[in-house]
Amino acid sequence: MVLCLGVAAAALVEAYRLGSVQFPAGCVTGGYSGPSFDPSAPPTPCNLASQRFSGIAWSFDMSLVRMFEQILPFIVGITFGAVLVAKEIEEGTAPLSWALAGSRRRWLLGKLLAVIVVIVPLLLIAGLAADVRQGAMVQGGSDSHASFDYYADRGVFFVLWGLAALCGTVALGAFTGRTMPALFVALIVCVFARGLWEQAWNQTVLRQFAVRADQGAERGDLSLYQTSELYLDGKLWVGDFDAWWQAHQTCTEVKPDPSIPASAGGMVCQPTTDATMPPMPATYVIHGDRYWQIVALESPVLLGGAIVFSGVALFWVGRRRPY
Repeated sequence: MVLCLGVAAAALVEAYRLGSVQFPAGCVTGGYSGPSFDPSAPPTPCNLASQRFSGIAWSFDMSLVRMFEQILPFIVGITFGAVLVAKEIEEGTAPLSWALAGSRRRWLLGKLLAVIVVIVPLLLIAGLAADVRQGAMVQGGSDSHASFDYYADRGVFFVLWGLAALCGTVALGAFTGRTMPALFVALIVCVFARGLWEQAWNQTVLRQFAVRADQGAERGDLSLYQTSELYLDGKLWVGDFDAWWQAHQTCTEVKPDPSIPASAGGMVCQPTTDATMPPMPATYVIHGDRYWQIVALESPVLLGGAIVFSGVALFWVGRRRPY
């Protein structure tokens, strides 16, 4: 409880610090670091505000808060889940608890629901605070629910990842009957699951929602992958890349300077004035206005995983020996 509320409070403090930076009219660009400024140039209100905003957005404090936001659901889920079944089996109190409850599965279901009632509101508070902090990361504030920036590390995903970690760890505890092995295995599984989740999800389910961004992804878009084909001016392009560059460059011969002994001549090439963007692989993105649609697709998968893990734990507790 203390950790969840502490992370939520820290996120809100960082959001307040970012929101307290006042930008003069005309200098808000909607980016993270603000309008570009030259440290050697005379200080102006816009430069100073942008420098202060950038300093807060990329400070050590902000990095620490974001790190805790990423690991908090797993810490909560694994901590509660590792002791829910395994500790009672390990300490030998499981037979008495099962006898008093009358049903092993009813006993575990009651304990599991009690923990869920406790951690879901706490994780939701921390997730919403992370949403507020993420919205404040853009100058002038923004709708964090219209952006995919770190979308799986905030909001409702706090609850979903926490529930999946909790139920998965409970299942491991039911299998092993030991607290520490269940805890360590759960940590390893959660690290791999979180690290591979977005890559696997983006390359499978979300590809059907992607559109080509020929001019590059806009703020808030989710960049999925790049094609192997080359596109030029929004159209599929097939040709010799080196030949295209040679055709769009002007090369000038540079003669050696006789006054400098080590001087050598050569060719200096520069793009022609009419050169367009070179042929590039197309980037496919999902626009930020589809945020809730994507959340509605991913949420049942994580929630379904938590339900499956719970079912496995309930099934195994009913079959295993009480030691």
